[in-house]
Amino acid sequence: MTIANDIRSNLAMLVDLLNTSGTIAEAGDELTTTAGLRGFAARHDFSGPLKATKSDVASACELRERFTAVLEASIDAVTEAEVESGKEGVVEEVNLTLRRARALPQLVKHGGWDWHLHAVGQSAGLADRVAADVALVLIDLIRSGDLDRLGRCAAQDCSAYLADFSRNRSKRFCDTGNCANRTHVAAFRARQTDP
Repeated sequence: MTIANDIRSNLAMLVDLLNTSGTIAEAGDELTTTAGLRGFAARHDFSGPLKATKSDVASACELRERFTAVLEASIDAVTEAEVESGKEGVVEEVNLTLRRARALPQLVKHGGWDWHLHAVGQSAGLADRVAADVALVLIDLIRSGDLDRLGRCAAQDCSAYLADFSRNRSKRFCDTGNCANRTHVAAFRARQTDP
């Protein structure tokens, strides 16, 4: 599957949103202030005004918690029934998110971006704009059968989320810490000490 630039960007934004949690981010929760939410949006190339209110911060944190719970269930699914149940949970959250954001999808072209979909206008609150992009990327992943591109880091001491853009879906470690390197160095050292 070729992943369109806007899908890749929104998936990276979703993973970053999940990883801003105080239980994952080394610096603590990154979305506790309006400046933090504006910084998050700027980091992900949001167009239009980056105004955030305390209500936007609360809504963004609530969005993160809702999707953390439902995606965790989907990622941890093992049996076919669990996978389907996890997917249905994600679909319910996506539909709820679109209703709450009062989504009205439109094709837009701006800056260095070619035609892509915005679910809400630039005048919508920043939390609604983040929520709409989260919903859009999950719609694309569900429809294409690629929800498994979202995963958890395989490092034993890390619980960060990751987006797997590899062709063979082989990515195992997140980009938040130095997990892949630390794990490989530890395995090398363990092999060197074994007789």
